[in-house]
Amino acid sequence: MEKTGFAFHCHHDTLFEYVTDYDERVRYIKEDKPEREQELRLKLFKIIPDDRLPTKLVKAGTAYVKARKACDKARETYDKAGETCVKAGTAYVKAGTACVKAWEAYGKARGACVKAGEAYDKAWEAYKPEIEALHKELCPGCPWDGKTIFPKGD
Repeated sequence: MEKTGFAFHCHHDTLFEYVTDYDERVRYIKEDKPEREQELRLKLFKIIPDDRLPTKLVKAGTAYVKARKACDKARETYDKAGETCVKAGTAYVKAGTACVKAWEAYGKARGACVKAGEAYDKAWEAYKPEIEALHKELCPGCPWDGKTIFPKGD
């Protein structure tokens, strides 16, 4: 079962974001990040219990993640239709029609994603002080400077 949810320090330059697969990110840190960074990254990267977060922020973020997945899926469909269009030759018109429809669907999904992202951004701004206070409580001694967990260029 994948661990998902809002987390602190999934990335060194982002305080708070939604994580779709916690264990995959941990694996990536262990295998692909510089060894000198791994201990700090793993120490600070943590899923935040939903009950510690503002409900509106969780709902807005969850809606954004759902819209983003739909947008990504629509884009994949568009890309596949485009590949088919290129390869089709004699079936070009048929594939071209599918490509146009997929592009239109992508456009709608992208619009929904943008709206959901704007709503999430507003919710984040509204709850930023609360999240930052929660961060101080749950990440004592954290070197986060508002931009990175490596403020001295480490």
